[in-house]
Amino acid sequence: MTRKIIKAMVLSALLIPMGCKKDYLTRDPYGILNQSEYFKTDGAGLKLLTSCYQPMSDSWGYTINKVAIGDEVVDNAGAGGSDPGDRPQTTEVGRGRPLASNALLFETWSNRFGGIGKCNIALDGFEKEGANLIQDGKPVSAETVKRYIAEVKFLRAWYYFDLITVFKEVPLIIQIEDPSSRKEKASLADLKAQVYKDLDEAIAETNLPRGNAFKSDEVGRVSKDAALALKARAALFFAGLIEQNILTGDAKAEYTLARNAAGDIVKNSGLSLLADFQDLFRGDYQVGPFSKENILGVLRKYDPAFGLGGDSFAIMNVGRNNVGGWGGNTPTKDLASSYDPADPRKMFTIISHNDIFKTSTGAEEVHNYRGYFNDFDLQQSRKAFVPQQYRQNNDLTRSNWQPYWIRYSEVLLVYAESIIKSGGTAAEALPYVNEVRKRAFVTTSKVDQPAIYRLFAKGLKPISESEFNSTYAVKTSDNVLNEIRKERRNELALEGIRLSDLIRTGTYASTMNAFYTKYGFADKGRDASDKSWPFPIPQIEIDRSNGVLVQNSNY
Repeated sequence: MTRKIIKAMVLSALLIPMGCKKDYLTRDPYGILNQSEYFKTDGAGLKLLTSCYQPMSDSWGYTINKVAIGDEVVDNAGAGGSDPGDRPQTTEVGRGRPLASNALLFETWSNRFGGIGKCNIALDGFEKEGANLIQDGKPVSAETVKRYIAEVKFLRAWYYFDLITVFKEVPLIIQIEDPSSRKEKASLADLKAQVYKDLDEAIAETNLPRGNAFKSDEVGRVSKDAALALKARAALFFAGLIEQNILTGDAKAEYTLARNAAGDIVKNSGLSLLADFQDLFRGDYQVGPFSKENILGVLRKYDPAFGLGGDSFAIMNVGRNNVGGWGGNTPTKDLASSYDPADPRKMFTIISHNDIFKTSTGAEEVHNYRGYFNDFDLQQSRKAFVPQQYRQNNDLTRSNWQPYWIRYSEVLLVYAESIIKSGGTAAEALPYVNEVRKRAFVTTSKVDQPAIYRLFAKGLKPISESEFNSTYAVKTSDNVLNEIRKERRNELALEGIRLSDLIRTGTYASTMNAFYTKYGFADKGRDASDKSWPFPIPQIEIDRSNGVLVQNSNY
């Protein structure tokens, strides 16, 4: 009897699969949402949109990385750190001939492509399931979904433009693909076309508002002005590559695109410069991020109750020793010497050894920069520094420090340059470059408010408008194009833009060679040549592609 029971149980077990429906084994596991069900959950759309911004809020992968690539590998700043052997990945790129195993370049590649992947997932989801979105218990309108899509297209263009400025040609991925598949590099022309396509579609979207129409809780999101500004920046870059025969096309037409996009912002956005440059970088971040000058930034607020931490940039790129930072991003003597002695932006960009700031109790904090990064520049970034009174518990990681990725001042300078390069006159361009210079020389404070002593404050004095016009304003008799480019360096230093300016103007190799000859520190610029850029594609990505992805020919 026992044997019969056992046989019956075995037979029953064998017959169970045969008697079931075919979808029994392929159904979704309990507790797992499929895409369609996910989009019906409250807040799903906004969460997906937010995920596309997330790579830009990555302190190491984006903020620190972008300024390292944009400023520390060229003549604006050194890598800094605890000693000459610290941060070798940045120093290696600065020499001008990095290896394909370079960690800084791999970090750029992985972060930006991670962002592109998130954007592709979001676009696919919004287009297929946008009608199912719910926010706060109510259906999300079609107009809001269209705005989401426009923001994501901007972000995809943003990440791709970052990649282009470093690697020139990269794979073009604009839809969800099998993670195991690999694509070859797209041509620069195709990449340019995709960047423009995404930006043009974002600009044309009527539901993407201009920045001056934002509600208070929307600050930090992409606006139509941001899309126009990125298009102007990209067009300036591509025009320069055409002039160097790196890219085929009509340079004047590209400069015209830059002129039209920047001009749209100047004429129609309602944006303006803050009167005082100090308000951008004082350290309290109460004015600058919410002003009409900030077109695109990453809002950061230290709030542990909501899991919001400060940006690591604010400790990585601040002086070591008693100041408590890690000593990265050290502005060069070359950058300091590029400023007019009467320009207070020098003070609000660079801190000197022995400068003194107030502590949270009103005492003195002397900035001691001896004993690290080989005692060479003895300077740190004022744009990175948050004085004690603006942080919690005197902790550099507990502040509201945040970056500005597009400012209105850059738009004015792009507009001035593109006017000249597209066939306009110097006289047409002068009002815009001088608007930036006038803010610096006339209305910017000559006192660093949280400081007790600043070396670069010496000799600063009030300058009247008439004195500015006669002595400091750019005039038609000057080489206006050169003055605009010098102004870009002084205004935007340590904000991640210098490398792209040197590449697009064809002056990277000559600038870095001259830097090496003059300073020689850390061999920066020693190996720079017309074979340096584009920088090498990370070898690990070539290996993963099984030969589909090919290294840049100059490496």
